[in-house]
Amino acid sequence: MESQMLASINNTDFNPKHALSWLEEQPEDLQLWQAMFQELLLGAAKPRQSSGNACVKLYGFVEQCSKSTKYVLRDFAFAESTALRLFDFFMEWNEQDSHRSMRLVLDYLAYSINKNPAQEVGASVKAIILNSTLSTITQQSSRPSIKSAMLALDYFIQKKLVYLNHVLEIYRQIHDLPSDEDVPWNDFIAKIFAWMELHYVCPIAGKLLVTIFTSSWYEGKDTRHQPEIWHEFIYKGLQMNIDYLEPIKLYIFVPLFKADRTGSLTYLHHLTSLQRLTGEDNNSWDLNSMLWLAMLEAGKKIGAVDEPGLDRDTKSTFQLRPDILESVLCHDSHEARSSAISILIASPSTTKPYTAEALELLKQHLPSFHEDPDPKMRYDVLGHSRNMIKRIQSTVESLRKESERILKKINKTGSTPKLPLKGTNSQAEKHQVDAVAEIRIALRQHEDFVSWYVGFLKNELAPTTSYQRHITALKAMVFIIKPALLPGNSADSSSELRTLLVDETWFRSVLDLIMDPFDDVRETAASLIMSLSPESKDPELQKLVDGLERTLGGELQSFCCKADELARRTARADHSDGAARSFELLCRWSKNIDDRIQIPLSVLSSLEAKLSAAEQDLATAVLQAPVHGSFASLRYVWGSFSSTKFTETDLESLAELQDRAIACCSRIWQTVRHVLCDDSPEGHLPEELEEVDGLDTKDLLSYSFRAIHESSNLMRIIASNARQTRGHGLLVPSRQNFEAIGRLTFDELSNLRHRGAFTTVSQTFTSCCQLVKYFPNDGPSLLDEWYQGALNCIHTQASTTRRSAGIPALIVGILSSNADHPSFEDVIRNLQDISCRPALASETDGSNLPQVHALNCIKDIFKSSFLSRRAESYLTECLELAANSLKSEIWAIRNCGLLLLRSLIDCLFGTSESKTSIEAGWDGRTVKIPYHKFQALPALLVNLLEMGQQSKGVLIGSQTAESVFPALDIIRRAGPPEEFRDRLYDIIAWYLGSHIWHVREIAARTLCSFLLKPGWLGSVEDLLASSGLSANKSHGTLLTLKFLLERLADVMPDQLSEDDVGARLVSLLTRLPSVTTCIGTCPETRAVYIEIVSFVARLNRIGVLPVKNAADESLDSLVSRALAVGNNADRSMMSTSALLKIRIEEASVHHALGQANRGVDSTLASLLTSVSDINVACSMLESLSATDLAQPEEVQANLVDGYVQVCLKTDAPEPRTIALENLATLMDRMLCEASGEGLKHLPTNEVITQLWADLRGKPMNPSLSDAIIRASGPLLATIMSRPDGGAVRSDLESQLRSWGAMMSDAGMADRTFDTRMAAVSAMRSFSSRIPFPPTGPSTAHLPWLLALYDALNDDDEEIRAAAASAASPVLSNQRLVPVEAGQRLLRWLVARFGSTAAFRAHVACRVAGHATPAPALAEAVPTGSASAMLPPSGWPPAAAQLAEALRFDDALFVVEDQNLYVDEVREARRWSRAFSSLPPPSPSSPDATLSEWILAGLRTLTRLAREKERDGPLGWTAKPEVFAICARVLVGGAALARAGDGGVGEELGRFRDEGRKAGVHGLLLAMCDG
Repeated sequence: MESQMLASINNTDFNPKHALSWLEEQPEDLQLWQAMFQELLLGAAKPRQSSGNACVKLYGFVEQCSKSTKYVLRDFAFAESTALRLFDFFMEWNEQDSHRSMRLVLDYLAYSINKNPAQEVGASVKAIILNSTLSTITQQSSRPSIKSAMLALDYFIQKKLVYLNHVLEIYRQIHDLPSDEDVPWNDFIAKIFAWMELHYVCPIAGKLLVTIFTSSWYEGKDTRHQPEIWHEFIYKGLQMNIDYLEPIKLYIFVPLFKADRTGSLTYLHHLTSLQRLTGEDNNSWDLNSMLWLAMLEAGKKIGAVDEPGLDRDTKSTFQLRPDILESVLCHDSHEARSSAISILIASPSTTKPYTAEALELLKQHLPSFHEDPDPKMRYDVLGHSRNMIKRIQSTVESLRKESERILKKINKTGSTPKLPLKGTNSQAEKHQVDAVAEIRIALRQHEDFVSWYVGFLKNELAPTTSYQRHITALKAMVFIIKPALLPGNSADSSSELRTLLVDETWFRSVLDLIMDPFDDVRETAASLIMSLSPESKDPELQKLVDGLERTLGGELQSFCCKADELARRTARADHSDGAARSFELLCRWSKNIDDRIQIPLSVLSSLEAKLSAAEQDLATAVLQAPVHGSFASLRYVWGSFSSTKFTETDLESLAELQDRAIACCSRIWQTVRHVLCDDSPEGHLPEELEEVDGLDTKDLLSYSFRAIHESSNLMRIIASNARQTRGHGLLVPSRQNFEAIGRLTFDELSNLRHRGAFTTVSQTFTSCCQLVKYFPNDGPSLLDEWYQGALNCIHTQASTTRRSAGIPALIVGILSSNADHPSFEDVIRNLQDISCRPALASETDGSNLPQVHALNCIKDIFKSSFLSRRAESYLTECLELAANSLKSEIWAIRNCGLLLLRSLIDCLFGTSESKTSIEAGWDGRTVKIPYHKFQALPALLVNLLEMGQQSKGVLIGSQTAESVFPALDIIRRAGPPEEFRDRLYDIIAWYLGSHIWHVREIAARTLCSFLLKPGWLGSVEDLLASSGLSANKSHGTLLTLKFLLERLADVMPDQLSEDDVGARLVSLLTRLPSVTTCIGTCPETRAVYIEIVSFVARLNRIGVLPVKNAADESLDSLVSRALAVGNNADRSMMSTSALLKIRIEEASVHHALGQANRGVDSTLASLLTSVSDINVACSMLESLSATDLAQPEEVQANLVDGYVQVCLKTDAPEPRTIALENLATLMDRMLCEASGEGLKHLPTNEVITQLWADLRGKPMNPSLSDAIIRASGPLLATIMSRPDGGAVRSDLESQLRSWGAMMSDAGMADRTFDTRMAAVSAMRSFSSRIPFPPTGPSTAHLPWLLALYDALNDDDEEIRAAAASAASPVLSNQRLVPVEAGQRLLRWLVARFGSTAAFRAHVACRVAGHATPAPALAEAVPTGSASAMLPPSGWPPAAAQLAEALRFDDALFVVEDQNLYVDEVREARRWSRAFSSLPPPSPSSPDATLSEWILAGLRTLTRLAREKERDGPLGWTAKPEVFAICARVLVGGAALARAGDGGVGEELGRFRDEGRKAGVHGLLLAMCDG
């Protein structure tokens, strides 16, 4: 009976109440309740999926026992041991596999503490639990149960089992803090925040913090932490790690609003007062601003923050001003803008209407988010857009229903609603009428926004827009076309947005993008078109498609023909892929199976004809008949067949086509294999093809690679259908098909030498290996065949490449099948055996080395993400194998061993570590490698290092480096293993005396990882004492000291700030020259010594390494003596050591800088100009660049003078370049700080004039030219900042215009990045210092301001950001994102220069798409005349531009435009708006010339629309260059027509009529209406 009851515990029908009744009937001496309790614990201590409701049973059993009538059962239930066993169970299993029923354990513990008959037992249990949880949280306990501890403490505080003052008291006891000491909460809160580094702890850590913030301190009192204290805690937590911002928002702010809304709103107001993001004085992105936006975002999602512009007097919500939100939406910080758009769009309700202000903000700023260069920003915006679309749709439906409901109620009828008469006296009816009016206004606003948004998305598809705008708009359209992707929507949800979106213009724009250069644009565009196909079975979409004027099927058929012809003529990868996708679309749009089968049949027939031509004449086929597009078409079509059910007859027809397709793959391989299997395919052109005109290696290689690439993709698609069952009517490859594909792929992979080709083929082969299981075989499997073939390749193929071509991919593919035979262990053991075979240089010529292939196979196994985890158990063995390979006499084996070693090191450390972290090395704290997991690794490191000590003969140099560097690198990055620490320290210290400099350097860096601890200086002293007379050992030891000081200053500055460290170090360095004679005889050792002394002096100046009292004076004398040691050295030794000369001069300059007084003026200048060696001079100047900004004004003035003297007295361009760069940076700083008397430290106007003339008269290289451009900004700003130069004098106007012309020329798209950045930096220096008068600046400023506007449209994101920074002082010091800065700068120019003839002429030029040349901008324009800037003959006619743009380019590789960012259509609209906002023109204005140019352009467009064949998809307006010219003419024409130009208006209407007939792009026709 006992065994039956215990066995029934795990049954689902176990009832604790029945079990208790049974226990009460049993003898007490058997203590069966203990056995049952233990059995229930074991059942609950299982993973969630197998434990079922075991926790519920456990809780029910103990609770029932506590209510038993028998004392022993009650005593057991309330016993301390029972409670603690339950607590231990909770701590362990809640951490590992938490589920909701675990909370029942805490419920019972609370019940046991509160209701315990023995109160002292309850108190003891509570004390033990609290001590355990707090010890775990504050890291005083090694128990790894942090989640459980936090959850338990949170539960106890919430249930008022403990109050905050008691928690603080226990914390004091755990940490042995004095009872009279005031224990702040900051320490405890900081320890909770520290756990948020672990992402899985963040939710419960945030929950605990919220509970602490909102709970009472004492029992019976409502004393809590105030919101200001919340901020102190949270601010310090964010200071610990900036990455905590997102967890703080999600897990602290959101729960805070729910737990204490009033306190949270108070905190939000407090943050608003602290943030400086929207302040006038400083709009910086600081921690307070981060928290403010995060709090706003959380509050908006909860509903505690109102919509912007919603003005209502309530204390339950926070009022968000639209102007404040707008300033954040256009801020230059990505994080701030991302939060702002989330705040603007988010809402707790999907039917809550947007305010008019919110909709206006979306219209203004959503476009800038769509074009953001940061993919993460665009991804976030798409997520917000999805929610916005859902909310807009739901709001419109809700408003309509609400309006109808109220009207029906008013009219008392369910028929046509009518408004009641105006004369009604009913107050209720009047209120209802007002409500209807408000709803109608809101509805109209939302409908207008829907119309705008759909139009905006369509315009984003224009051919001239950037990739970022294309892909973001397309993905946003996916949410409209496929409503099932919206949150809470079903697949058949209707949408007004879809109705407005799907029309001929949209369809044509999306079709054009199927030929886009970017793959994801093509894929997304094709998926949108596919959504309209009959396959989608969406009745609403089909209704929209049927309602269009033209049949989309016919348009698609026409598009396929055009796309196929275009791909044939250009052979470009993007055109071929787009054409292939069009065939898939056509296949999916076909209404019957026969039509669908006909498509691959026609493609296959065409492909076979092309292959026959290629087999006869490869050269002609390369130039005229590319095949990769046909293979790609078959691939996409076959992919569309994979989920389609066919009849048996159709399957037979498709099986025949499948056989032919595989045969085509084999034929193309035989045709091009001699090209791709050459050992150097990139430069190979067979002899028989060398004389063919127009054919080069690039064309042949492209044809061959792409053919194999696409044919392999086709075979992979065919083979992947093996997973399906033919009996269900699905297309499945036969065994013969599969074997043919597998063997062909094996043949390709084992012979290819083109890396791009075998990357694709290896994927196909891997898929085949994984699919072998669907074709079981009684005899040897295909895997066995391929494995033997791979081994044969290893033993027979020549080792012509160091990566063994496709052989490693064969092995990795076979192992990825996860088959029992060949097993993973057998393969890797076999490879290890082959790799271990000895190879002597005397017995091989190096061309046939199976060891090389085997080592490379092992390397790729560890690099494979699919296999690396399985290979982990073999890692130490393979490390030893790689180490043994480094002993080989043959370089190829040693090299492959080194490559394997590097791959294994990546497995140890991972590949996510940053380059900076890798170079810096171990920080003395972090665990980088679990040495206990790889127990053989420490001994292996010792073996590697000892092997280097034993090297002899001619290989000692190279072999030492090859074997030692990997071992040293592991220790340097991960720190030393404790068990071998002392032994490794001694071995590495031995390497400090190596005769190879690089070995000494790496050994010194590695030794630093041993010395990151107290007592490091004593270890360094011991190393120096052991150096003796060895110059190498002394040099290595000093390198160790140098690197150690640098690393300690970075990660452990407290080790340098101890009281006696500075004095001991100075004393050591003082007596070192007399102890180590090498400092006086070895130039390398002396150079390091001088570097150390100089670095110590710098650390002392900045307070990192304090040297007190007498030691401070000895430090100054130490520096002087160190330099004197160098200066008194033998002249011949000085002349042979460039390094020593560099170090002496660098130290001399820094020593001179350290004397912060005017007496060092001549010393500093003479030091900088007295050096004749160019390299030494450059090193001196580069060393100053990092320190000159932290100097007093007098020293800065000395540096300025020194840099000027270098430029004046030096002819070599290299030092002058560095001097000018340093001068520009330093003058920027001085200009920002200088005012009045401060300007006297800057160069005089005469000196600047002399410097400028000197720079132009000496030798110059590109770097110096860029430096001159960069320095021109602060130099000109200095002149104009002086009292006599603030208002632009006539003698300065020409200089300012010339400088503006130089900026414009330097910022042109064909200039290098460095030149363009130099120009923008110069303009930033100038704009930040020169204030503009409110009445309007001089027109002399116009050239550089226009150059600044152009820089905001630069192709490079970094230059655009710098240009936005330069525009900030002009635009009231607002930090703006570049696109917004460009719009505002243009408005600013119109407001200040709109009445000037020069600017009006420039606007006219821009409307016509003609950028005014820089020399013209630099000329002074007489008032009232624009002829100097606007010669009519200088504008190329639109007809000529269109003729050039329409010329067909069949180049295989397209030369990209210099600027892919600028959108000509947007520019045309911007400048047309600017033109429309100018004052009325004067008689001599350029309007007539512009009108003449646009009128001629419109007539050309009308003629083209009439004469060209119908436009349509891929028509003549699809080309971006053509579209841009057309848009320029039409947008400018619309602006002139609005201004009253009748002739332009008539011609515009004529083109619109002809364009509609000719099917011209709908986006262009829309421009005719403005």
